[in-house]
Amino acid sequence: MSRHNRLLRNVSAEAGARLLYLATRFFIPPFVLSRIGMEAYGFYGAVFVLVAYFGMSAIGFSSAYIKYLAEFSASGEHEKANRLLSSGFTLMSAVSIVCFSAFALSWPWVSIWLNVPNELAHPAKILAFEIVGIFFVYLTLSVFRDALTSQQDIAAVQKIWIASFLLETALIFVLVGNGYGLPGLGAAFVLRTLLDVIAHYLLATRRLPWLRVGFVKPDGESIQLLMRFGGIVQLNCLLSIFLNSIERVIATPLLGLSAAALLDIGKRLPSMGTSIPSAFASSVYPAAADLEARSTNRGEAAEQLALLYLSTTRIMNAISGLLFGFLSFAAAPCLYFWLGKVPEGAAALTILFAISSQMHLLTGPGTSILKAIGKPRMEFHYSLSNLAALMVLVPLSKVVVGSWDVIAIASACAASTVLSACWFLFRAHKQLGISTQLFATKAIAPGFLPYLLGALCLAPFMHHAVGGSRWQAMAVLTGAGLFFLVLNALLSLLLLAADEERQSLRLKLEALRFRVSALRSVSGFPLHALEPKQ
Repeated sequence: MSRHNRLLRNVSAEAGARLLYLATRFFIPPFVLSRIGMEAYGFYGAVFVLVAYFGMSAIGFSSAYIKYLAEFSASGEHEKANRLLSSGFTLMSAVSIVCFSAFALSWPWVSIWLNVPNELAHPAKILAFEIVGIFFVYLTLSVFRDALTSQQDIAAVQKIWIASFLLETALIFVLVGNGYGLPGLGAAFVLRTLLDVIAHYLLATRRLPWLRVGFVKPDGESIQLLMRFGGIVQLNCLLSIFLNSIERVIATPLLGLSAAALLDIGKRLPSMGTSIPSAFASSVYPAAADLEARSTNRGEAAEQLALLYLSTTRIMNAISGLLFGFLSFAAAPCLYFWLGKVPEGAAALTILFAISSQMHLLTGPGTSILKAIGKPRMEFHYSLSNLAALMVLVPLSKVVVGSWDVIAIASACAASTVLSACWFLFRAHKQLGISTQLFATKAIAPGFLPYLLGALCLAPFMHHAVGGSRWQAMAVLTGAGLFFLVLNALLSLLLLAADEERQSLRLKLEALRFRVSALRSVSGFPLHALEPKQ
């Protein structure tokens, strides 16, 4: 399979899987909220913030596996690949045992920091130990998933992910619906994770006959590769996870679990929206690593990487603009249809996180490609500048408002993301040899158009969707969404599409028409029946 076709297949597989994931996640929060309450739901979200920090312990290893296995596979060095995976597996097993033991011992202090009320103390402890414990199992056994990803077998990985989150969704509705509350949520996640790791193990051992993973004494070369490259990625990811959850990290001890739950609600729809565009960045990383490993001409490779970056960012930002542009002007009706009510402040939070999410996604292709070519340090331009902006803007928000406030904290975090994303893009483009003017016309414009259309076509009448029934809200959102989608597509084609993109679309439509005609012909469908009668 050609590199281009493989990338398209992987992106399609990821986008399709994430779209299905969004559909399942859409119905879980209102169902769970109505049965366990705001504080318990806030704790459920807070546990996954902790899990994200624990996940940092393996994410550097994961990036190193994907990059170096692509190189070893291209050169046929399967023994080195197995040694790297086994060394990482052994080290991660030790890290998981130490980290889980530390978590178990520190639980009394963690529960105090999270402001867990007395009536939730026992079920909260069960949930936390279930989720954190099984997550460390997942981190240790993720070598099999990463081995498949390094060979760009992403479609198979996505099928396993689909099966696992569908199982979790069904279990949540059954267990929580029957009164098991927080422990039921934990049990659903445990069973989902077990299915995930077992399926990846079976698939990897079958599709990669050279794969051998087990406990070994980690060798010096493997440790150097994992620590030198993986360590930088790991530090970047630690900062990224911290920045992604900073508003809850600040608000939970200052304002309580209810504020954390409100932030989770406000961020949930934008976070769901990032799932589809981020499929491009996820698929670009192994593709760029493979291109870098197989390239013999550095100048040609740099040109191909720049083209890959621009085309990926263009499509990704166009999809992001479509999703977040609509969400920014339809936040209240979307929340109303989703939850049956609009919690105070939730619409404003949704708009803030929608805009900052699009800016964050713009950095995805650049960080993936720079990481693939051995420059993971470039991501520090994003994370460190974001951290510096937060140190100024978050305290400033308290000064401006007069007290700690959920929306003020979220505004400061969103502004920090926008500023740091702009700085990172400036630095990344210097590395990739891309001018600001070229990036603006190729990548920025398709993502800006939906906001202009939203302001003109959606803002004047979206308030009519709130106040009636949820089905009325759905009808308004469906009609407005279809009109918005069609109008954006037409204007994008007329104003922004390049000649080659119009030609490509024309050829695809003609090919589709030819296939339909051929199918009718083979099936015996009387084509003349479609012709108008005289």
